[in-house]
Amino acid sequence: MFDNKRRRITMKKLMIAFVAALLVLTGCGSQGSSSTLTVAAPASQNGDFVEGFGSNAYDRWATNLMHIGASVFYIDRDTSEIKPNPNFVESHEVKADSEGNKTYTFKIKGGNKYSDGTEITAKDYVMSMLFRTHPAWMKVASMESTGDELLGYNAYSTGESKVFEGVKLIDDNTFSLTIDKANLPYYFEASKADISPEPMHVWFKDAKLNAEGNAFDNTPEEIQAAVEYVSTTERYKPTVVVGAYKLESYENGTTILVKNDQYAGNYEGKKPEVEKVVIRQVDSNVTVQAIEKGEVDLSPGNIEGEYINKAKELELQTVNYPRNGFGNITLKANKGPTQYKEVRQSIGYMLNRNEFVQKIAGGYGSVVNGPFGLSQWFYKDNKDKIESSLIDYTYNITKANELLDQSIYKFEKDGVTPFDASKASKDYARYDADGNKLVVKHFGSEKNSVTDLIVSQLVPAAEKAGMEYYIEQGEFATLGAYMQGREENDFNAFNLATSFTSLYDPWQNHSKYVGTGLNWSDISDPELDAAIEKVRRIEPGNREAYSEAVVEYFQLWNDLLFQIPLYSNLYHDIASNRVKGLEKVTPEMDWSKTIEYISIEG
Repeated sequence: MFDNKRRRITMKKLMIAFVAALLVLTGCGSQGSSSTLTVAAPASQNGDFVEGFGSNAYDRWATNLMHIGASVFYIDRDTSEIKPNPNFVESHEVKADSEGNKTYTFKIKGGNKYSDGTEITAKDYVMSMLFRTHPAWMKVASMESTGDELLGYNAYSTGESKVFEGVKLIDDNTFSLTIDKANLPYYFEASKADISPEPMHVWFKDAKLNAEGNAFDNTPEEIQAAVEYVSTTERYKPTVVVGAYKLESYENGTTILVKNDQYAGNYEGKKPEVEKVVIRQVDSNVTVQAIEKGEVDLSPGNIEGEYINKAKELELQTVNYPRNGFGNITLKANKGPTQYKEVRQSIGYMLNRNEFVQKIAGGYGSVVNGPFGLSQWFYKDNKDKIESSLIDYTYNITKANELLDQSIYKFEKDGVTPFDASKASKDYARYDADGNKLVVKHFGSEKNSVTDLIVSQLVPAAEKAGMEYYIEQGEFATLGAYMQGREENDFNAFNLATSFTSLYDPWQNHSKYVGTGLNWSDISDPELDAAIEKVRRIEPGNREAYSEAVVEYFQLWNDLLFQIPLYSNLYHDIASNRVKGLEKVTPEMDWSKTIEYISIEG
């Protein structure tokens, strides 16, 4: 639970309905206030403000503002090193035992407080770990991954053991976390011992620890009651936080946060100047005009060249930085036609990806062939090898048909007669031997230029290969719920984007996360699991070995193609010229993680 919220899946920018945008535009304008920063979100928020559930990128803006600040480690914005948080950690030591497990012991500084003035102690960190890994919590927070590589995690999180062997409260200021030897070495080792405190005096006011400080000394009913309270109440309206801002309200898709006077500051001791932050839905089509009129101050992470160029024409402020991620079509590898590699690869050959770069990014991007951003160091260090060894999926219907001829969908409707690609049409499609038609069902967010381009490209191209490519459009929140399996559906494909932190670790694509909502494609492949484990099991500091393992992972990913990469691009933050400090934003640290440096003049 790094201050950049590691291992949280990031779904990126897509659109909302124009009518909703008009409603919020008239409801809560910035109107030139020097104490309020109004931020435009191009899609609806879910209103999930506690990690472990289905929060989207715009919820995470708010959760970053409320919850970042008190973890025991942070990532240096300049070097990407993992370092102890100087505001909260007085000292720490690392020791390996005779069996190879590693224990991180932390002594916490006194005097730090939650937003309600309650002091933060070592007990809060320990209880946070015990609560977030408890089986009662895991049943409702399906996307929780805290502590999953600590000693004794499996036994504790499944209920096999009531004590968490790798967790220990030593005294009011000291606690320890032990990483299981089975999960070592690990290139980003310190991240496995990272934890943030939770306000247990609010979440679980009657919580008691056992004498060893590694288990709750409460009844199952008491623990269940606390879980229900957090998952149904605090989840949507956190009352006590550690971050720079606290929640004032969330209504009608608009989040209002006010400065937390108890905030300890970031690792440089910097505290925010902006008194209030408003996050609200504004359709991308009208965002630039809203900024020009003073109704909105900031629109982060824009990718559409049309809007970026318009902002420049109006001489608004634009700050760009390389995206640590890529736009893609995520394919389900566990159901329907997309469970077959040949079908997935064939779709790759039905797309003109250069058109996405030109029409969507307006030239502010490039086609990529793997799960990376062009700014990431291991890509830059291995660019020639990566580009020469990965399949470059370009528009080629002949190749798409060849691949489908190798799949189970190689027959006419009778399930016997070989499919003739020269006859492919809307009325002449591919079937398997059981008479099942080749139909891929895609869900895309509405009022989204990426979805529109997929419709114009894939629907006619698929028809030429004997595939029916069905596309349905709806709200971005629905897309997330479908893709993560939180709502029953029969869709095989989704268009969205993936972003990465400084800690590049593809853990979520491991087969053990199938069905959890974390493995978006629900892919289960032994070779992929092995490649992921190789990336993860590199000794800290062995940059060359880590880089080589990442490239091998890219090569296998590119062949399995459970996500079709479309582009990586430059993000542009568009803002009023009154907004200062945006130059501090980086590919890993967006505006919500650099709020301490942002101010408004005039």
